[in-house]
Amino acid sequence: MYYLIFSCFLALVFGAVSFRRYSKKSCLYLTIAVALFWFVVNYCWALPALAFWRFHDPWIEFFFTSVMGLGVYYASRSIESDNLGYRQKGMLYDNVVIGKYELKHKFLLCCRWMPLGISIIAFCVMALMTMPIFHSSTYQKMLSVEVVSDSVFKHDISPVPVEKMRVGDDSLAMKFASDKLGEHSGLGSRCEIGDMTLQMLSGEFTVDNGVKLKFDNDLVWVAPLEHSSFWKWFANGITPGYVLVDAADLMRRYLVTNLNGKPLSIKYAKQCYWATDLERHIRVNGYINKGLSKLNFEIDNHGNPYWVVPVYQPTVGFSGDNIVEVLTVDAQNGDIKSYPASKIPDWIDRIQPQKIVDIQINDWGKYVNGWINSWWSKYDVKVATPGMSLVQSEGRSYWYTGVQSSGRDNGTNGFMLVDTKTKTAKYYQVPETTEVGNVYSFSGGFNESEARKIAQDSPFASAAKYSADWPVLYNVRNVPTYFMTMKGKSGNIVGYCFLAVSNRQALGCGTTKKEAEQAYLEKLRRLTQDIVKDGQVFKQVKNYVVKAITCEGRIYYLLFDNLSGKEFYASSEFFPELKWTKAGDKVKVEYGDSPSLSVPLDYFDNVDFSY
Repeated sequence: MYYLIFSCFLALVFGAVSFRRYSKKSCLYLTIAVALFWFVVNYCWALPALAFWRFHDPWIEFFFTSVMGLGVYYASRSIESDNLGYRQKGMLYDNVVIGKYELKHKFLLCCRWMPLGISIIAFCVMALMTMPIFHSSTYQKMLSVEVVSDSVFKHDISPVPVEKMRVGDDSLAMKFASDKLGEHSGLGSRCEIGDMTLQMLSGEFTVDNGVKLKFDNDLVWVAPLEHSSFWKWFANGITPGYVLVDAADLMRRYLVTNLNGKPLSIKYAKQCYWATDLERHIRVNGYINKGLSKLNFEIDNHGNPYWVVPVYQPTVGFSGDNIVEVLTVDAQNGDIKSYPASKIPDWIDRIQPQKIVDIQINDWGKYVNGWINSWWSKYDVKVATPGMSLVQSEGRSYWYTGVQSSGRDNGTNGFMLVDTKTKTAKYYQVPETTEVGNVYSFSGGFNESEARKIAQDSPFASAAKYSADWPVLYNVRNVPTYFMTMKGKSGNIVGYCFLAVSNRQALGCGTTKKEAEQAYLEKLRRLTQDIVKDGQVFKQVKNYVVKAITCEGRIYYLLFDNLSGKEFYASSEFFPELKWTKAGDKVKVEYGDSPSLSVPLDYFDNVDFSY
């Protein structure tokens, strides 16, 4: 209804500007056509936010309507003059008329140009209200950033067991999800996988064939089944569920069409049409004048599918977007619930869109010393490195990006973590040089693009021409560390790589995550003379009796007597005695007593073995 009213308003503006008494019918028909045109554009395609005082879309349509009206007016006037025989002196007729009704027609001409003038003035005023030259301080303070040293990182981001580190990106998760969908030929012909969303999940529920899934702050990729075409939507109306892929083990994937014994039916989605189109459904149900950010598909802790939609409001003219509330839309029945940005349900993983956070990080660094400094001397100006990734820790999620000085291509001064719920931000400064065990090996940092190049140039990857996925940040033994998945030419996973954020020499690769971690830790020990400690825990030096030992490649896994619930692992490349160790041997080991159930060994000595 609101789009119809707005379209009629634009049509009236067009009619008032283009009207000529000698062509009333033509003007009427054109006015009706303009109303239908804008209604189709707004309701069926653009779905703009209708708020003149906050968003520029209505003003753009108002401007173009005024231009179209003036164009039709002058075109019809020229044709009318030609028809009256004034081909060589097209303005003579108007001069005669204006001479007779000079004051009246000057006023009418001013009225015809008034809508265009209003739109231009409005754009100029809003531009002045938006331009950073007048509001650089406001832009700079939109993101409140706490500046800390990189040593604080170990307290903010907890270590993650290597088996829980996520592998691949959304494209790889999409590939595994599509393979799962392809196993069901009936669904594969009518549905396709929607956009993948990475979220942290805690809870348990039962899916198809009675399979019980249980998650404890585990990362998963989720995506709805979308209609593959308009005709598939027209014929079926709904899709039967969603796909779920474990982010740490992509082979653990599920096509969920039945939840807790009840069939699923996704009715509202991005690739639906008319009333069931997701954004249109939100707009016509009370959110016609608000800014809608990215529409994310998520599931709650019981597996129920929802769309999570952050609502933003410009705070500086047409810019300075800020999240003010969050909508959840039940994907099955379309029920919409609104929450203040500070009181969202626990299962919602993030509400701060990547685009808004990226803009505000750059504004924080760019305008630190005002607008003139941002383009003139550029003193202390910082910018975010290209690309952002998600970092998870103890049920919280953060946007991560490197931060570098303006004009610095690959190096970084530090990195930024922004809470995806609260927008709390911390900038971790990486020192230019740091003495670690008399080894000066930390010289600032490098960005994610450079990290990928370093990984791809490693002996492990270069010969086979493996490619590295976008790095993900983790806390590995108190060291901020990039973790990357290596892909072969076919796009399949062929290995993994760990790389210290501030030391390009601290690199470890392997065909398994544990093998790569072991190689990385050994490299760290060599570079820092074995003073690197484990996570947020203390080093343990103990004697044990081997209960069991097994081998996968070069990685050996051990269980010790009188120590249940934990396995230990190490590489024979660093500890050759592992190859000759057997159950019953007495060993001396050193390790970090972390909460992980799988613990890497920092030292291994078989007391019973001698060369």
